[in-house]
Amino acid sequence: MSRTDELRILAGTIVVEATSFGGRALDQARIMSTFAQEPQDGNGLDRSGPVLVMPPPLPPKRPHLWVQRIWLVVFVLFCLEVGIILTALPWTRIWTENSLLLGYPQVREFLMQNFVRGLVSGLGLVDIWMGVAEAVRYREAPDA
Repeated sequence: MSRTDELRILAGTIVVEATSFGGRALDQARIMSTFAQEPQDGNGLDRSGPVLVMPPPLPPKRPHLWVQRIWLVVFVLFCLEVGIILTALPWTRIWTENSLLLGYPQVREFLMQNFVRGLVSGLGLVDIWMGVAEAVRYREAPDA
């Protein structure tokens, strides 16, 4: 690719020259690194590397932030409710005296096995754990 075929892009105050190996800054006074958040002086740095010309991410808008918060509360409450039901239900009379299973004696016998009850209770505990983990893991941006 010859010098005349190269595409020059003006982005903000940094002129970037696109080549087959990536862009390189023509303005030698200021270099923006892909790992830096602000432009840096290029003293002693390799000036032929790629340049990231991108604005910083915008902070989340207020309605989006409240939607996230409400969704978190609904999800955590749902996980806790379903988890508590699944943990306790196999060990109650509702599970053993289920009128829906009267026509299916083999299914009823299978559901009366202790390992099946334990499996369902274990799924309930996992569900409770998911809800609590989501609540603990939730973080907001410092400026929110």
